[in-house]
Amino acid sequence: MPNFNKKIIPIQAPWNFELTSKNTLRLHDHGLIRLFNIDVKRNSESFNKSIFFQSLISTEFYQELFFDHFSQSSKGRHGPFLVNNIKPTQFTKQLNISFANDLLKILSTPKWGCPPISNLILDKIKSALPSLINEQSLIFFLDKCKSFNESSEESKIYEHEWSHNLTSFYEFIIFNPDVRKLHIIILTYE
Repeated sequence: MPNFNKKIIPIQAPWNFELTSKNTLRLHDHGLIRLFNIDVKRNSESFNKSIFFQSLISTEFYQELFFDHFSQSSKGRHGPFLVNNIKPTQFTKQLNISFANDLLKILSTPKWGCPPISNLILDKIKSALPSLINEQSLIFFLDKCKSFNESSEESKIYEHEWSHNLTSFYEFIIFNPDVRKLHIIILTYE
């Protein structure tokens, strides 16, 4: 007689994301902040980081080239990176308590060839952050940005022909599971 007491492990279903809006704010002549607002559809309440990010990376809206002042859909590319080279393990969890200060520090730090950001723009960003983050927010940073931003121009490895359009690229993912909202914050400098 067959043994029916074997444990069955359910296959995780992918996450579904619906882009609701894209917003941009010019930081200065050579910098832009982009905010993607996304509704998250998921039957299960459990959060699996690997499946979450695999699902996000595969969406059409995530596959875009970012130039300083505009973006363009480009299958297989995300900013200066090839989508195939972005792995779920490269998204590192950030502390909610320090996220706003960390983001404002990035914005305030001088960038090569860029003018400083104005206090007016910084104040606009500061006032918007509380509407994006709550106590349950899961905040992640794309680690590939570190090596891209820290490399000197001579040693920088470009993953595709349009990578050279950007001198710096920062990406944060904010997932609010209680309201099923996702925000992607992307900073681009040319």
